[in-house]
Amino acid sequence: MLIINGIGIVANIILGSSVGVAIIVGIVFFLIGLPEFKRSPKLTKKAKKDITYIMSTLLTLLIFVVIVSWNLHTSGDLFLEGPLTPQMKFHWGQKVLMLGLLEGLWAVISLKWLLPIFFDPLDLSKKQILVLVSGIVFSVVSGIYALLEAS
Repeated sequence: MLIINGIGIVANIILGSSVGVAIIVGIVFFLIGLPEFKRSPKLTKKAKKDITYIMSTLLTLLIFVVIVSWNLHTSGDLFLEGPLTPQMKFHWGQKVLMLGLLEGLWAVISLKWLLPIFFDPLDLSKKQILVLVSGIVFSVVSGIYALLEAS
């Protein structure tokens, strides 16, 4: 279980870090482009649409980072705590399982439906897909393993 949970934690750290960097870069580019929006006395319809798209994209990514960090925190508690009672192991395993499923669900919703509204369909590389899927799969597997071990 330690190896499975450890791999899931590492994959989620990579995933959370890369999405966090994307949010920071998005905010920086938005702030760089903000004077362009302010040039005209009234915001045009296109400028309002662009601002809405940017904010929606950043919110979608921020929600994903919150889910991943919550999953990391819970997985870390399950992984790094000392000997756990069966009830505690069942509780933490249940949380890790639910957060892994929530992470997977939000990834599918955001990559297949939300982000393509704002951009063209995203072309993720095989490495990016591997990190995304491994973080989700190892979280779910470690949650199931902790539930079974507690029973």
